Amino acid sequence: MIKRLIRNDIKQNKLLSCAAVFFMAVSAMLLALAVLLFSGLAGAIGSLAEEAGMPDYMQMHAGVLDEAAVARFAEAHEEVREWQLCRFLNLDNSRITLGGRSLADSTQDNGLCVQGERFDYLLDEENNRPEVLPGEVYVPVCYRNRYDLMVGETMVLSDAGGGGDIELLIAGFLRDAQMNSMMASSKRFLVCETDYEAVKAYGSAHNSAREEYLIEFLLRDGADTNLFGAAYAAEGLPADGPAITGPLIYLMNALSDGTVIFVLFLFSIVILAISMLCIGFMLSLQMERDKREVGMLKALGIGNTGIRRIYFAKYILFSGCGGAVGLFAAFLLKAPLEKQMRELYGMAEGGWQTAVLGCLAVALAEEIILLSVRGALKKTEKLSALEALFSVQKRKTGRVQYLMIGLVTAACTVLVLVPQNLYSTLSDPGFVTYMGIGNAEIRMDVRQAEEIDDVTGRVARMLERDMQVETYAVLRTRSCPAVLADGRTVNLTVETGDCGIFPVSCLEGMLPKTQTEIALSAMNAKELGVAVGDPLRLVTGGKETEYTVCGIYSDITNGGKTAKAYQTDDDAPVIWSVLYVSLRESAKKEQWMRRYRQPGVDVTDIADYVRDTYGQTLGQLRLASCLAAVLSAFVTAVVTVLFMRLLVNKDRYEISLQKALGYTAGDLKRIYFTKGLFPVAAGVFAGLFTGNLSGERLCGTVMKIFGADGFAFVILWERILVLVPAVILGAAVPAVIAGIAEIGRIKACECCMGRE
Repeated sequence: MIKRLIRNDIKQNKLLSCAAVFFMAVSAMLLALAVLLFSGLAGAIGSLAEEAGMPDYMQMHAGVLDEAAVARFAEAHEEVREWQLCRFLNLDNSRITLGGRSLADSTQDNGLCVQGERFDYLLDEENNRPEVLPGEVYVPVCYRNRYDLMVGETMVLSDAGGGGDIELLIAGFLRDAQMNSMMASSKRFLVCETDYEAVKAYGSAHNSAREEYLIEFLLRDGADTNLFGAAYAAEGLPADGPAITGPLIYLMNALSDGTVIFVLFLFSIVILAISMLCIGFMLSLQMERDKREVGMLKALGIGNTGIRRIYFAKYILFSGCGGAVGLFAAFLLKAPLEKQMRELYGMAEGGWQTAVLGCLAVALAEEIILLSVRGALKKTEKLSALEALFSVQKRKTGRVQYLMIGLVTAACTVLVLVPQNLYSTLSDPGFVTYMGIGNAEIRMDVRQAEEIDDVTGRVARMLERDMQVETYAVLRTRSCPAVLADGRTVNLTVETGDCGIFPVSCLEGMLPKTQTEIALSAMNAKELGVAVGDPLRLVTGGKETEYTVCGIYSDITNGGKTAKAYQTDDDAPVIWSVLYVSLRESAKKEQWMRRYRQPGVDVTDIADYVRDTYGQTLGQLRLASCLAAVLSAFVTAVVTVLFMRLLVNKDRYEISLQKALGYTAGDLKRIYFTKGLFPVAAGVFAGLFTGNLSGERLCGTVMKIFGADGFAFVILWERILVLVPAVILGAAVPAVIAGIAEIGRIKACECCMGRE
């Protein structure tokens, strides 16, 4: 009997039944897709890290290395499971050509290395350790699409002075567990030992390469990398460069693909809430229509539990159908969305575990919806058989339907708006202030030169005499030991110079203006436990000098752990220098940049720097934005056409009566079109307001993990005010027209037959 009742009910309520299955399918698909992608990303990164033997702690060092001191430190600390030194030959980008394409405008520190001896292996596309032959090179896989490379092309290291070139055949592409992400500022090219030594000799002769060291440690399970780093710094070991921890590497790897997963998860939560709201409303509407039938069932002796079971069985059927469709669609969409993930990290093992997780996500989404249905069905228990059979039909208005349309439209507007704002923010040149980079036009990095300070001074003098330069700033970076209040010693990467010319975003306080002030990055301040106004002692010039913490700023470069001072009395070598430049309007930027490029000096457009750093993330955000726009438009259209159709059916008697009084179908359609479009317009307005506020806070919370505190959207109003309403209204207008089409089929004589 229950099967017959369900079958007849579905036939009589095809629209409500299809809508219920649709909402259940979309909710299941989005949540399953987010879970599948997250599981795949975490598994792929974890699998690559395990296969490659990714270090738990790495200290970069440019300069003379005391290997014996590092060995003594490793032996004295039982948490060290293994350690090694890896050499990195930093090359001059202007002398690197990949497949005929110069890397002169690259913002990455590109260099050669050989395969790790004990861990930190560079892997091929099958996650195997490649055997590199003389004359061959393996190129980072992230460069394959960027420079349109293929196996068999050549990598050329040229001599700008007219000497011979070194050519290496591209034998394949490698995955680097540490430096896969474009957020990692360095990229390693794998060569054999013979070619490494040859290029090293060549680079030394032509001042186009500088050897650095990666001091790497594998720690035992449970070891605290922060405590280990503090112990390393306290020993005064080589540390002329940033220190990177395993968790930070995981975060950098996960950010690009994790962005689209974050957007999908946000979308799935909102759509799940919309589904619960709409299904609950449709169920209450159907219960109102079926009031007499429910009364008859109660009069026949069927209890509340039995009646609830009949309706609930129908929604279990809908849930099964929707869940199956959603799971199938999730697996269908999974492949194109994880394309970049497969290229960068490979595929994670354990296909059946992924399938189980997808099924669990679908089951969770359907269970949440069914619980809301069960709660709505309990309302039938309050209705007696007598009330159900003989109660007077009360006239209801369509305010609830209009409110539902407005709420859903607002939610969909937010879902279109957030990824768009996030994309415009990350791609905006001004975002560099959250990265710890000055908001200038051009950035000049001096890293590969033998005498960095001398080269920096020479370039600064050229800028001083250059009439095309409007403003410039010279910042030098050194590694300085810092003594904390509790006596601990840590190494700080301190950038000195006038930071106020091209300031970064300060969260608290201000940038240093005197020689006794210092500003810390947010991550450094948190880890060291200091705040604005606290004292901090730096060991400079062989003595301790007390500084005052004057500000805390946002920074995600060099692991997010930096400091800025106006000046330090320190004879420590300069690790690298950065010069920021703004040109006059009459200057031709590209020509100017080519003129200043020279061995050891990389000249980059700041806008290109941001695009390079966030290239992978921006690509995924574009995909997420398109997906959000399509799904939001589709959901808006479905909800609008559904509720407008329900509204017309509810007002069928009034519409027929109005036709009998002389109103035409066109007149009534215009009235209902205006009524239907008003909540859509109101929802778009509310969504724009809510999305800019709540979306900014939500994204700011995520960006804070990476050290970008004080995050604020860069909103392109001319695009947002046109694009977002166009997407939503473009879906809603035809949906309203389709929803009110039934008005034309209502006859004037129907009002004479009485109300149903």
